[in-house]
Amino acid sequence: MKRFIKKILVFLFIFSSISACIIAFDYAVIGPQYKYSYNAAAIDKINRLKSINEPKIILVGNSNVAFGFDSRLIEEAFNMPVVNLGLHGGLGNAFHEEMAKQNINKGDIVIICHSNFSDSDTIVDKELALITYDNSEIIFPIFRKKDYADLLTAYPAHIRRVYSAWLTHRGNQKPPAPYSRAAFNEYGDIEDRPELTIRDELFATEQSELPMVGEACVNRLNSLNDYCRERGAQLLVAGYPIQRGKCNGYSEAEYIEFQKELKAALKFPVISNYTDYFYPYDYFYGTLLHLNNTGRKARTQQLISDLTNWMAGEARSSS
Repeated sequence: MKRFIKKILVFLFIFSSISACIIAFDYAVIGPQYKYSYNAAAIDKINRLKSINEPKIILVGNSNVAFGFDSRLIEEAFNMPVVNLGLHGGLGNAFHEEMAKQNINKGDIVIICHSNFSDSDTIVDKELALITYDNSEIIFPIFRKKDYADLLTAYPAHIRRVYSAWLTHRGNQKPPAPYSRAAFNEYGDIEDRPELTIRDELFATEQSELPMVGEACVNRLNSLNDYCRERGAQLLVAGYPIQRGKCNGYSEAEYIEFQKELKAALKFPVISNYTDYFYPYDYFYGTLLHLNNTGRKARTQQLISDLTNWMAGEARSSS
């Protein structure tokens, strides 16, 4: 028995040593292999967030946020700097919320624009998360301790791809707009994109899902609200773009019921009526949650209206 345990310990030591060498080589020699990718924009977004300590508006969510706002118009409307943290749904809601927590200060307004509230409180696509990390010290603090085990399960496949990209000189390719780091402007909005509307084939392949309210997401958001309040910041929820037409088999009444359930579950304001965010298909860009320039202008104006109305209500209640 002792001999068996000794062999196990030796094996674990060798395995750990080899793994440590692989990781060290990846970090010290290979380095980033996705630094021009769409998800690498997370670095620029976090840097902007950290650079602004005055009261600011922080937009949080998946790619519906990245493709959905003209932050300059919001900044001009409220005379507050804006940071668009929208990135990729594969990272999960919690990842985007953790991005915001990298610099929340007194007077900040943090606006959640999730397209669903029933997540499992995990990173959806672990490989994508590792691509986003790409050996960046700026990104690593976004991961929670509970995420580490999941990321480790995806690491072997990820490191094989990284080594292959490095050896074949295929790493750090510059993808075309809009799915590239260079497509984002200084606010974090996707700005560089060829104009197109939603693809016809999506009518047959994709259908909108009615948002659901789940305990894990609600509890996490209410905890985030406590985190914001402790720092003198305000947390809000606003709408996301919804297709009006055959990709969406749900009625406005069903979205109203969802909104009522969400408001009842959250301990902070939902400032939007989700039915105000129904848009025609020619406002969308390539897929069901992304807006083209016409769509993002309409949605930006709607958010400005929602936020203005909320601020006016806050002023009346405090007077």
